[in-house]
Amino acid sequence: MTAPRVAVVGERPISLARLEQRVAEVRRGPRGRHLPPDGAFESVDLRRWIVQELVTEEVLAHEARALGIVGAEPARNGSPSPALPPAVVARLVERVTASEAVDRHDVRAYYDRNPDRFRRRAARRVRHVLLADEASARDVARRLAAGEDLVALAAALSTDAGSRTRGGDLGDVHRGELSGPLEDAIFGAEIGAIIGPLRTEHGWHVARVEAVAEESSIPYAEARPAIEAELIDAARTRAFDAWLEGRRAALAVIEPGWEHPKHPIHGVPSHRH
Repeated sequence: MTAPRVAVVGERPISLARLEQRVAEVRRGPRGRHLPPDGAFESVDLRRWIVQELVTEEVLAHEARALGIVGAEPARNGSPSPALPPAVVARLVERVTASEAVDRHDVRAYYDRNPDRFRRRAARRVRHVLLADEASARDVARRLAAGEDLVALAAALSTDAGSRTRGGDLGDVHRGELSGPLEDAIFGAEIGAIIGPLRTEHGWHVARVEAVAEESSIPYAEARPAIEAELIDAARTRAFDAWLEGRRAALAVIEPGWEHPKHPIHGVPSHRH
């Protein structure tokens, strides 16, 4: 007697037992807490949704075999295909979408439409020493003015554990990242000027601006490789989704009662024929 099945992909059936096994696996996994309890009305929709997952996995395995990405493996007693490792799926996506390309005019148009994405914010490279009290901060400011090394003072005296090991280096500071008076002083200072002592909620700061970078735009030539990569990735995603939908339609026969995925978390979508 043939075991009850929910779908067939190529010549490989997906059994009802396999569906129930996957449902149990999902309930044990991270998605489980979002799912309706077994026996609830929505659990039927859950099973229909998982049927679609199983069908997609079987279609991917079928196509990977057909393209020679993995070796042929005969179905045994209606057993499902082994799950494809992510690296194999990536090779399949690569093979299917290899002909996708992006027109240079589209790349330029993307750059022109998104100026905010290619703007470098004004920044100041800053080193500082953080002290617990004003007297200590004034002493550090005096020693810096006398020519002592800020890196050594930060390493020896700063209470900021994060920057102390880097000689007080805060890296590039942008507007909106620090407290008001300290930030205003940093962005108003010339390179090499000693700032402070200034108090914030963290303590007393003595700082120095090491470098200045004003706001600027990333040139198109510099931005182009990243834009091309982003657009080709999006084009390949669209192309692969369309290809996969076509292969599902060509290969899969879903048994009556198991059609129409309805996501158990986000509600029941309308479905048009």
